Amino acid sequence: MPKLARKQQKNLIQNIAIQRMQRLFELAKAEFPENPERSRRYVQLIRNISMRNRISIPREIKSRICKHCYAFLVSGNNARHRLKDGYLVISCEQCGKEMRYPFKKLK
Repeated sequence: MPKLARKQQKNLIQNIAIQRMQRLFELAKAEFPENPERSRRYVQLIRNISMRNRISIPREIKSRICKHCYAFLVSGNNARHRLKDGYLVISCEQCGKEMRYPFKKLK
């Protein structure tokens, strides 16, 4: 197989994997109010897809997943968002861990 065809095939597989991760994320969002365990399973599938294809999880998805217990985080239900010293602090209510994301204040 020529090198170009191999690269095109790899890009195609990565694009399909990203589309699957985004679709599973939408399903997790829709399913969370009725069945949180199913949304947690969707998050596990997102992680499995990203590890199998060696692709990083997109930022908008990664920020809604607990880095410690891999729960789907919904503000007000199982997560708490706070602004503290230039950081957005997201606390997971299931495992009690905190994730910190830096942000810049508007001047």
